[in-house]
Amino acid sequence: MLQQDGSIRIAWQAGSFEAIFVRARFRPAHDLEVFARDVADVALLERTLPDLRTALRKRYPGEFDLITDEPVSAPWRVIVSFHPPVGEPNPDPW
Repeated sequence: MLQQDGSIRIAWQAGSFEAIFVRARFRPAHDLEVFARDVADVALLERTLPDLRTALRKRYPGEFDLITDEPVSAPWRVIVSFHPPVGEPNPDPW
């Protein structure tokens, strides 16, 4: 489910967690949808946070961060944040 902040929420009842939020800043909406679909597929099989992290690292090595402590008011959620795509640095015109 698309959230107001641009992330996609996936219901995930595992341990003390209730949801996974997938973020992909500076990426097209299509990339976010693909990432969220892949995370949902992995989450169907992996029912613990360490197993989820390991399976995602195999599929997307070094391409995301996984956190569980933000915000403090919502400790029941997992946030998978995909890194922005590698881009060209702005050249110094001088």
